[in-house]
Amino acid sequence: MGAHSEFFARVVQDRRQQLNLSMQQVHAQGGPAAPTQIDAELERLRANVRVSTFEKFDVAMRWVPGSAAAAYREGRTPIPLSDNGEFEPGTTAITLSLDELLPLLEAQRALHTASVTDLPEAMTRLDAAVSALVGPFVTDLLERHRGRKVPLIEIAFGEALSAPVAPDDPHREERLYRRWLTGREEGLDEQTVARFEHRHQSRGAPQ
Repeated sequence: MGAHSEFFARVVQDRRQQLNLSMQQVHAQGGPAAPTQIDAELERLRANVRVSTFEKFDVAMRWVPGSAAAAYREGRTPIPLSDNGEFEPGTTAITLSLDELLPLLEAQRALHTASVTDLPEAMTRLDAAVSALVGPFVTDLLERHRGRKVPLIEIAFGEALSAPVAPDDPHREERLYRRWLTGREEGLDEQTVARFEHRHQSRGAPQ
């Protein structure tokens, strides 16, 4: 058995049922032969599964390339392709409360009235206010495309995602989670990684 054969069995079976496919249909769409699928769903895949086998699962299950291997070897949730196999924008609108909007308005006002010496502080306040607003959108986007190199994400958010996270940053957990989703954070302890993995797998689940 592989390191995450139980998890892999579950995600393969769930995805096949979600797509309403029989094992024969999975094979016909480029997936592994039925005996291999049976072994996968019964947690009987060998530890030395061929790379090509995982690639076939990705094709038939309509997952982003590399998803099946990551699910089996690392327990990562597979990333579905959008209907056309391209970039999936996810959430395109957010709802703002007054408490969330006020810091942005205050930062804007401070920027307009700031002297030259006060300008850096005003810019910092504006950056913090904007970051708090776009944070949920960025997180959703990164969760949908975990493990993928999406040019739009790199162009729009690459610099911010690569910036160091200060120990006293009040949004440290969220910033580290986003970096982890893009594979940028390699120095995390095992507990943090496990917490982030659980959060990613549980996204969208009823609270």
